[in-house]
Amino acid sequence: MILVAALACVALQVEAVSDDGPSTLLSVELPSGAATTVGVLDHRLNALGYSEAQDAYFGVTPLGDIVRMDHQGAATTIGHVPHSGVVQAVAGAVHGDRFYVRSSGAVYVIDIDPGSPGYLGLVSASVLWPISFVLSVDDFDYNPADGLLYGVATKLLGHPEVVTIDPTTGWTRPLDPAITMPDGPGYGAAAFGPDGALYATNNDQGGESLLYRVALDGSGSVTLLSGRPAARTIDSAGCYAAATPPIVLPPTTTPPVVVPPTAPPTTTTTPAPLPEVPAVPPPAPTTTTTPSPVPAGATPLPPDVPPPPSSPAPTTPRSVPPPVFKPDRPVEEVVAVADRRTETKRRWSLAVLLLVIGAGAVAAQRARRA
Repeated sequence: MILVAALACVALQVEAVSDDGPSTLLSVELPSGAATTVGVLDHRLNALGYSEAQDAYFGVTPLGDIVRMDHQGAATTIGHVPHSGVVQAVAGAVHGDRFYVRSSGAVYVIDIDPGSPGYLGLVSASVLWPISFVLSVDDFDYNPADGLLYGVATKLLGHPEVVTIDPTTGWTRPLDPAITMPDGPGYGAAAFGPDGALYATNNDQGGESLLYRVALDGSGSVTLLSGRPAARTIDSAGCYAAATPPIVLPPTTTPPVVVPPTAPPTTTTTPAPLPEVPAVPPPAPTTTTTPSPVPAGATPLPPDVPPPPSSPAPTTPRSVPPPVFKPDRPVEEVVAVADRRTETKRRWSLAVLLLVIGAGAVAAQRARRA
C-alpha cells in the first residue's frame, strides 16, 4: 500500500464533446486511471503541457492564445503565440522553461520563462519527417531520459503505434521493437506516469474514449485501464504528486530503562592500633626499720610500719588480656610478718622501759638512805 501511494500522481485532462464549446477539466489519477470532473473552463484548450518548475499548466486556444492554468482550473491568458503556425495546435508538452507544441506538420518550441527577455518568444521550429507521420501524432509528452517526445501516431495504413519525435530535427520513428495500439481515429492525450509508462487515450473507439497503459520496459504490453464517453478533442498533461494523508504512527511506548544497582565502592578498613600496655612497676622492696635506743625518761615512739605494697590497677586494653602480676610473697604473709615484728619491738620497748623505771627506783632509794 505504501509503495502504490508513493507512485501515485494526478494528470489533468481537457476534453470537449462539441466542435466549438469550452473544455471540461478532469483530474486523472495514475496509474489507476480513475477520473474526476473538476469543472468546465472558460476556454477551449488543447496542446496541454505541465511545468513542474512553475507547478502550472500551459495550453493553446483555437485562436492562438497561450493560457496558464493551475490545478483547480483557474486560467489566465498570458499572451499570443509567437508564430501563425502555432494556431490550431493539437499536441503539447513542457520541459524546464520550454513549451513544445505541434501544429500542422511542425514542432514549435516556445520560451515560457517569465524572467527571460525572450518570454513567450519562438525558440525553434522543426518540420516532422518522414511524410507518413506529419499529421498523425495528436499528443505527446517529453521524456527527460532521452530528450525525445513520445506519442501515438495513427496512419492511413496499418495500426496506430508508439513513436518518438526529436524536437531538434523533427525526425519521427516507431519504437524498436514496435508497440502497436488498438485502432481508433486518433490518440489525443498522452502523458508519462510515475512508473515510467506512457498513458495514452484515444478520442473515440466504438463510442468511448479509452485510456491505455503502455509499458516502455521492453515488454510491449498495452493494458486498458478505463473508459469515458467519446470526445471531439482531448488532451492531457502531468503528472503532479497526489496529496496523501499523513501516516499516523501509533505511539511508541519506550520501556523504562533499568539501571543495574551500582556496587558501593570497596573500602578497606584499617584497624586502629592497639593501645600500648603500660609497664607494671616492680613491687617496692620491704624495708625493716630498727628503732634507735630511746633515751632515759623519753617515751619511745612506735616505729613506722610501711603500708603493704599495692599494685596499680592494670589497664584492660581491647581484646588483649592484661598481664597478671604475681608478687614474690602473698600480701597477707607480708602483713602478718610485719605485725609480728611490731609486736616484738613493743615487747622490747616495754622491757627497756621497765628496766629504766626499775633502775630509777633503785637510784632513788639509795639516795634516800644516804
